[in-house]
Amino acid sequence: MGIEKKYYSIGEVADLFEVNTSLIRFWEGHFVELKPQKKKGGVRKYTKEDIDTFKQIFNLVKVKGYTIKGAQHILQENKKMINEEKQKEKLLNELLQVKEFLGEIKTSIVESK
Repeated sequence: MGIEKKYYSIGEVADLFEVNTSLIRFWEGHFVELKPQKKKGGVRKYTKEDIDTFKQIFNLVKVKGYTIKGAQHILQENKKMINEEKQKEKLLNELLQVKEFLGEIKTSIVESK
């Protein structure tokens, strides 16, 4: 993709991946991760994130040969791992704040002696 746009049409996404628009609509019905915005009349608007999601699905199904169920499972596992990493990062940040707070308390105790 050359110039970045905010939204892409279903035709542009189809051209990008050299697939029919019907395949994109079909996958929308099978992958909860693929949810473009729809204008009045059902015209789809795809963001860069939607295209990245479509690329993941395309790679799993068309390139690697996974079934739809297999690709759904992998996407769900990836989402679960990302959520776990976010939780670990949040906990680590909280622990670092506690460590910093305890360091401040230690410093104030030492200085008051």
